[in-house]
Amino acid sequence: MIALGNLLHRFNVDSQWTALEAAVWHSSAQVYALETTTVRLDSTTSYGYHQVAEQGLMQHGHSKDHRPDLPQLKLMAALAEPAGQWIASDVYPGQRADEGLYIPLYQRVRSILGRTGLLYIGDCKLVVLATRAQIAAGGDYYLTRLPRNLFSAAQWTHWEAQRDAAAQLTLFWQEGELVGGGCEWWEETLSAAVAGRTVTWQERLQWVYSPSHAARQAQALEQRLQQATTALQALTPAPGRGKRAIRDEETLHARSTAILEQYQVSGLLRPQWEVVEHRHTRYVGRGRGSATRATHEIVQRHYRISRVERLTPAISAAHNGLGWQLQVTSAPPERLTLAEATTAYRGEWHLELDFHRVKERPVGLSPLFVWRDDQIRGLTRLLTLALRLLTRIETQVAQGLTAADESLPGLYEGQPQRTTTQPTAGRLLRALGRAEITLTEIHSPTHMEWYLTPLPPWLTQILTYLKLPPDLYESLTDNSP
Repeated sequence: MIALGNLLHRFNVDSQWTALEAAVWHSSAQVYALETTTVRLDSTTSYGYHQVAEQGLMQHGHSKDHRPDLPQLKLMAALAEPAGQWIASDVYPGQRADEGLYIPLYQRVRSILGRTGLLYIGDCKLVVLATRAQIAAGGDYYLTRLPRNLFSAAQWTHWEAQRDAAAQLTLFWQEGELVGGGCEWWEETLSAAVAGRTVTWQERLQWVYSPSHAARQAQALEQRLQQATTALQALTPAPGRGKRAIRDEETLHARSTAILEQYQVSGLLRPQWEVVEHRHTRYVGRGRGSATRATHEIVQRHYRISRVERLTPAISAAHNGLGWQLQVTSAPPERLTLAEATTAYRGEWHLELDFHRVKERPVGLSPLFVWRDDQIRGLTRLLTLALRLLTRIETQVAQGLTAADESLPGLYEGQPQRTTTQPTAGRLLRALGRAEITLTEIHSPTHMEWYLTPLPPWLTQILTYLKLPPDLYESLTDNSP
């Protein structure tokens, strides 16, 4: 444990860590000839059961693990594609917004790779003008999608009008099946200040349509419509014990508007209400009544929602806009076509899968069980090295099996004849554990010898794909005289 603590402390030092990441990348690229045309940038969070300190690493923030009750850190990562290998990662306090984390990582990745003209892909938080300008100033290209909340309704109406006026769509096909379409055009030249100088570049806007995305959005819209309808109908219950009636129209209008906004269905539903009157005759004053005693009438009114009308034309118009997303890129058409841009952006699952592995199985970063900030940062960085190793094993073995048109047997428990061409690193390591390769030391009066359990054929095959010599094991049996 002392050795691990010392290691985590070393990994906590930024200068040592950045030098190590660069060395790991350069050695991997040299040995395995890693191909890099695209870099994907994204972030995730990892939580722990920690006490929040004012300047500490573990802070409350927007949780991507659905644990807003626990403090977290934020992990920013860069993935090389098509190599599928992590290049670099940064650790930040958990309350930091993603928008300001792209430029530092981009600059460090650019320094590690020592190349320009690469495509950097990120989600909608990369769209900040300063980030796009930094990438353009560096001689690289970006690809991202535009979020609606950063632009005015008038701007979106303008872009949608351009989309609707497109003469034709470019269709996207995959294995003979239509998977979507899109259109694009050049927007006006953009400019921004970077390091005291003005950078100018061209940007392409691309509308992309996905039928599967449209179906998911339509299902979500219908669910919101039903939920809003139920909430509106429950807004004016019948009077009774514990039931508070709404007695003025202004209050009813405000509450129904809030419900429509909550479920994002404003303009799609129209609640209709009516006034309900209850009249009661009361005697004037206190005491018993009589035939000659004066009376007066009390009228009680409350509002009741009679029905919730679905505005069919507006709902149909909303359905027509489903499935469309607006993405932007600074790459010229000869560098990145519309279809290539769409395919490239949809590869975000590669980095998401890596985040899942580093946080859950098999690496298991979440939850964090170290307490000091230097240990938290050091452990996070150490486990990203473990992820790099697992990824490299999987990639090299899969490529080797494909090139040799072979498959590996013996990796599935209880199924010795089952084979696979894409084994996971976890399955490979478990199979290695079951092989029980043992080095035995044998003593005699005159000398000492070592005996190694014979290596299974599949292990020798894997070592070849990993460009490792078999004598990594066999050299252990070099007997002394």
